[in-house]
Amino acid sequence: MNKVIIAGVETVESLESAYARAFRHSGWQVDFWNPVRSFSGVARGRRFGRILGAFVNIDPWWQKANLRLLQLARRLQPELLLVIWPRGVRAGTLGQLRTLSPRTRLYCLFPDSPHNLDVERIQCLPLFDRITVSSPAWVDAMKKLGARRVDYLPFAADTILFQSPVASETNQQFACDLSFIGSWREERELMLERLADFDLRIWGNDYWRTRVRSGSPLTKKWGGRSLLGEEFAAACRQSKIALNLLDTISWPGPNMRAFELPACYAFVLAERTDSLLELFTEGKTIECFGSIEEARDKVAYYISHDSVRARIAVASHEFVVSKGHTYLDRVQQLVTWAKHDQVSVQVGN
Repeated sequence: MNKVIIAGVETVESLESAYARAFRHSGWQVDFWNPVRSFSGVARGRRFGRILGAFVNIDPWWQKANLRLLQLARRLQPELLLVIWPRGVRAGTLGQLRTLSPRTRLYCLFPDSPHNLDVERIQCLPLFDRITVSSPAWVDAMKKLGARRVDYLPFAADTILFQSPVASETNQQFACDLSFIGSWREERELMLERLADFDLRIWGNDYWRTRVRSGSPLTKKWGGRSLLGEEFAAACRQSKIALNLLDTISWPGPNMRAFELPACYAFVLAERTDSLLELFTEGKTIECFGSIEEARDKVAYYISHDSVRARIAVASHEFVVSKGHTYLDRVQQLVTWAKHDQVSVQVGN
């Protein structure tokens, strides 16, 4: 059985878990190395040490934490090490891993923008056999920062997590004309305030209570919590229009919501970017806007045109789940690359 070690967190909703589910579904053995948990196990001072380590790089502790990764790789000799969000993975550890497990291809799936790279992560870039980025706009930057091989691999639909059939739902607690599911950002607050006169619901963490400006109409629009799993899917289905708003750091996308929303049969109204429209077709598998005025016009139109909205939502769902945009498809691409890279190494030797 082929083996993969995934470096990251194992929460159900995480990107790491989406890939783990897809690898297991494809017949691979999946093992996790959680850098945060490993660090917590070696940090001195218990809780204080863990808190300190979150703000200050204490390299001796990270060395010990990374030793667990080396030991796991030496024992398993996996075909692939998949590092997601490479915080906590040391460049020296990747170098030693090549010696301990020479057959292992070292891949990094970096799901963020170059803005969030720190010095330690940049030091790791040349050690990976292949790095993938979630937006085509970031390929060149990663190469200039030292990555040897960079490919665009967008997010995808998690059809294993979101596989509930669409049926008549008696509980309509998430029903509204317009919804946004996501984290607070200042630019999102400004945009959503201009849409607050619609039947708008916002779902996200406590920042929507603590960081919005005093007197903002959004305080009454916040649903009081984040939505995960089936609640997320239900909110997508029950909202007439689901907004997909980018922020300065994630621009130009496509972001994770570009695939998660249609996977749950949402009708998506998204900020228009070239990267998004390289995948989706405006007016057929997505609807877009480029200004607040255009957004308001389209919200008003689609709220009252149920059949048009439903047609686009179904087409969007079919596009992501049947046209190569699930995590099962992404895993097959990674496996193809890994086989190619393994052959290239053997030929080179």
